[in-house]
Amino acid sequence: MPHIIETDIPILLVEQTIEYKVYQHYVNSLPFFIRPLFSLDILKLRYWERFYWRKAFLVGTMSESDKKAVSLLEPSIQPVIIPNGAGEDLVVNKLNPKRLSNPILLFVGNFFWLQNTEDAQYLIDKIYPKIAKAIPQIQIVIAGQNASNKLNISDTKRIKIIDIDPKDSQLVKKVYTQSTLFVAPIFGPGGTRLKILAAMASGLPIVTTKTGIEGLDISDNKHALIANSPDEFVKQIKRVLSNKILYESIRKNAYELVKKKYNWSKIAEELEIAYQRIKKA
Repeated sequence: MPHIIETDIPILLVEQTIEYKVYQHYVNSLPFFIRPLFSLDILKLRYWERFYWRKAFLVGTMSESDKKAVSLLEPSIQPVIIPNGAGEDLVVNKLNPKRLSNPILLFVGNFFWLQNTEDAQYLIDKIYPKIAKAIPQIQIVIAGQNASNKLNISDTKRIKIIDIDPKDSQLVKKVYTQSTLFVAPIFGPGGTRLKILAAMASGLPIVTTKTGIEGLDISDNKHALIANSPDEFVKQIKRVLSNKILYESIRKNAYELVKKKYNWSKIAEELEIAYQRIKKA
């Protein structure tokens, strides 16, 4: 928006995420004596986000939680929710059978994005050592843009890092369809979890945090399994991999939800309503 000239044309500003909250989450992970050095940057980010929200005719957010975050700072602004959807090329035609005896755990992300690096490293450092003891034959696949440059691994035999070109949709589809379980230790706020929607569309059951399903119409034990610590992740991973009925139930419910609510035809209808509001201005 800083590059848009002064105009009387109504502006729809769609926020992919609340940036200052993302940066604040990162700063909170630093040693306490360093945090004050970054406090001014957080204040500046928050100031300019609020500044451009006020300039827009209508603000759109990806989720209910982001909508509340905007309204909390600017009570006069009531954003519309325009959620993201699962990529059409990732939605499988049917749920093919999966073998659970030699499981592959998957995490996918853009590793130019700080939070994805944080999440993947948590999987490598905190969850993998514990789950490898419980299920020795387990494998981890971490895939995405710039992955090999950002992640540190010691066990290259059972942890595979795959760099994915953003244009290579077939490789993205391949890593989802060849995996057994999607594990996403997401702790940072904001946005809609595209990786979660992609896993649902691909027929992969998901183990993630409470934050990981924030903004999505997902219920624990129905569409995904929730874990918020390394031990809880191990417990839920073991639970779903040892219970075929639970495994199939989770993936079926999630798959049906993403087709019903997070498809682009449905989202286009919601976007059309927002456009109509602007048109009447």
